[in-house]
Amino acid sequence: MERSTKLFCVLVLCVAVMAHQAAALEILKGINPLIGEETLRGKSLINKVCTLSPSIDLCVHVLSSDKLRSPTANLKDLAIISLRFAAKNASGILVDAKTLIDDDSLEPDIQQGLADCKENILDAESQLEDTIAALMIDSETDAQRWLKAALAAIDTCDASIPGDDDVLSVKSVMFRKICNIVIVVNKLLIKPTIL
Repeated sequence: MERSTKLFCVLVLCVAVMAHQAAALEILKGINPLIGEETLRGKSLINKVCTLSPSIDLCVHVLSSDKLRSPTANLKDLAIISLRFAAKNASGILVDAKTLIDDDSLEPDIQQGLADCKENILDAESQLEDTIAALMIDSETDAQRWLKAALAAIDTCDASIPGDDDVLSVKSVMFRKICNIVIVVNKLLIKPTIL
């Protein structure tokens, strides 16, 4: 009897391992083993996510911007793609801020505002990197916190420069739109049933 019990236990263990392997294979194929439906990836996922964004065309552009990852991207990939896009945008704002700071024709208080803005943009870039790091360890709530901090930094930058029609103000509007796309993707990571 003891031998048959051992044999039965081994058989049950083998069946469990095979079932696990089959489920893993289905996941790799993009099929959810719990419901048997194909999980969204790439272009179809991008289109579905972007229906939740207020800037649909920009969203599709941003999430499709990584020629290697976008075609097969899952939600986490899309979050990282959009964060990298936002960081690149912040770098562009930083370059413009540095150029404007060196403009001797500007009044000293505007130059000081630009210097303050530059520091805030550097903070925003750092916070975007922290957001990516949080996503890499599957801490979506921390990612959301870091992203909000980056948005606060760009708000502080805007407040330090008078007017709203200068190059930096226009670019900061685009930065906010891109960050809003990141927020949409991150919310879906936290609560994927919204899709």
